[in-house]
Amino acid sequence: MKKFLFILLMEMLSAQSFSQVFSLQQCIDSAIQNNYTVRIAAYDIKQTDAKVEEAKSNLLPKINTVIDYRYYINLPYQLLPAGVFGGPAGTYKEAQFGVPNNINANVQLSYPLYNPALKATISTIETGTEIAVLQKIKSQEDIVMEVSNVYYNAQVLLSQLSFTDSNIVNSKNLLSIMQLLYQQKMATGTDVQKINLQLAQLQTQKETVESQYQQVINILKFLIGFPPEKNINIMPHTHSNTNSHQKDDALTEVKLAEKQINFLQSEKNTLQKSKLPIINLNGFYGTTGFANTGANDFIKFYPLGYAGVQAILPLYTGNSVKKKIKGKEIEIEKANTKLAMIKDKNEVDKENNVYQLNIAKRNLVTIQQQINLAQNIYTNTLLQKKEGIATLTDVLQADNAVREAQKNYIDALIAISRAELENKKLTGNLLNK
Repeated sequence: MKKFLFILLMEMLSAQSFSQVFSLQQCIDSAIQNNYTVRIAAYDIKQTDAKVEEAKSNLLPKINTVIDYRYYINLPYQLLPAGVFGGPAGTYKEAQFGVPNNINANVQLSYPLYNPALKATISTIETGTEIAVLQKIKSQEDIVMEVSNVYYNAQVLLSQLSFTDSNIVNSKNLLSIMQLLYQQKMATGTDVQKINLQLAQLQTQKETVESQYQQVINILKFLIGFPPEKNINIMPHTHSNTNSHQKDDALTEVKLAEKQINFLQSEKNTLQKSKLPIINLNGFYGTTGFANTGANDFIKFYPLGYAGVQAILPLYTGNSVKKKIKGKEIEIEKANTKLAMIKDKNEVDKENNVYQLNIAKRNLVTIQQQINLAQNIYTNTLLQKKEGIATLTDVLQADNAVREAQKNYIDALIAISRAELENKKLTGNLLNK
């Protein structure tokens, strides 16, 4: 028997060890490391970094090797003045030059000495990298919001389960009293059936809440990158009256909007610099080989090389660049307007959040007092029912008052959790622990 109890105890401890209890901060840390959205955003940064390196490589010299072999079935023709051969002036005589076999092997060098548009393009892409970094931070903040909301939802369901269990206990006690009163001819069978119905409804409500809780936990496991087959639990809601968070920081949304403006201005700068000249250093060195077959066969190679500077200056582009610049200026004005809207909206939201947070804190304290009062009234009414002073209706009304206070408490929990989370978002402290 002792051996059996020992094995049973070990199994219970083993089962508990496989279910981890996660705090909200642990869930957030896990989501930031493992969530798919955040991981995808990290790849976006790597992509933009690669684009920067690709653009910078265009500033390096380019060296190509070219080998070309041609066999002319028909040698190319050239026209020579007939006067060279004693013919009439103003007339020409065709002539074929060269040999059928031609071989070219050379090395070509190209190096951009001055290319302002290319450098401006690199600057634009680097700004794109900064945007990708901010977008990753934004995705982290979004996942913090999502994980926090899901976690708070799970805590609310836990509170509902706790209240439901408490109500089931109360209903069972009430049922025992009613059955005793029924035996003493002091209550009717209908009264007992009413309590049985209430108890059955509470059992159904508990099963529903348990199912909802498990669904929310499954969503939470997905968000934090936890294996579906593993079990996790969360900590019940505990509210402390600590005042807000760290000092205000610039919103990531504002930083993104500002960086988007910088990106557009950089694109405009690139367009403006596309009207400037481009200067390239060019070099060429190789050999040209000529060969003939037959009775007079031979093969001879001759060196060929040069070095030079090439300047390219766009003279007229059909005003396309000018129109693109105008379009980019409109985009910049639009982006500035959007930035002003984001800042103004944030100020309004912050002011409203202060009211919401203060009201939610006061309501939570008041409703906690209401729950205690309603529970005391229910207990006293139940005692009065035992003594035959109160009616069943009085007991059920007191029970409904307890449940109403519990519902208000759940609503207050949701309100204060959302208000505090919104405060962190509006003050730029979502990622601060």
